[in-house]
Amino acid sequence: MLVIFDLDGTLIDTKQEILAVFSQAFENLGKKLDYSKMEKNIGLPLEELLEALLGKYDKRFEEEIKRIYYSPRERKIRIFPGLDELIKNDGFKKAILTSKRRKTALTDLKYLGIDNYFPIIIGADDVEKRKPCKEGIEKIIELANCKDRKKVFMVGDTEMDILAAKRAGVKSVAVTWGFRDENFLKKYEPDYIARNSKELKDILGL
Repeated sequence: MLVIFDLDGTLIDTKQEILAVFSQAFENLGKKLDYSKMEKNIGLPLEELLEALLGKYDKRFEEEIKRIYYSPRERKIRIFPGLDELIKNDGFKKAILTSKRRKTALTDLKYLGIDNYFPIIIGADDVEKRKPCKEGIEKIIELANCKDRKKVFMVGDTEMDILAAKRAGVKSVAVTWGFRDENFLKKYEPDYIARNSKELKDILGL
């Protein structure tokens, strides 16, 4: 079995971290962060998120966000409750497919001490077409040398994860503890819905 995890909102809780970093960056550049727009679009790749927030992409904001994000400080991130055991379970193949750039994803994983549990990590800068396109999943399947797509699960908290799974012909598992609620996720007809870590483990047969 191969399980492909989204990162933010699925494995790790980064919402407060993202909001704090964006708020500080916007303030530093003389702009007020629109929290309602942020809530609606959080989970998008950085460039697309900035475009949604500002009306157009502005490189200054990306650079300021990255400067704050990578600076030495106490981070507001954590592994979601109950997932630590799943992450450390070596009974199945694991990978990460994230809309973050690889460096940013690795920074988070290393901070939490779980980077060694994921031999395959595909970030936004590793593909030409990001989620909801299937390219990232296809790449992971190839790298994992997985022959049977019936044994491949894409676990994520947004519509992008569900759509990518459908396009790649693998099972989609929508989790409700991230950036989208259950009613929203149901519109995209995932194969499974997990409301807590126990339900996710049951779906995966672990």
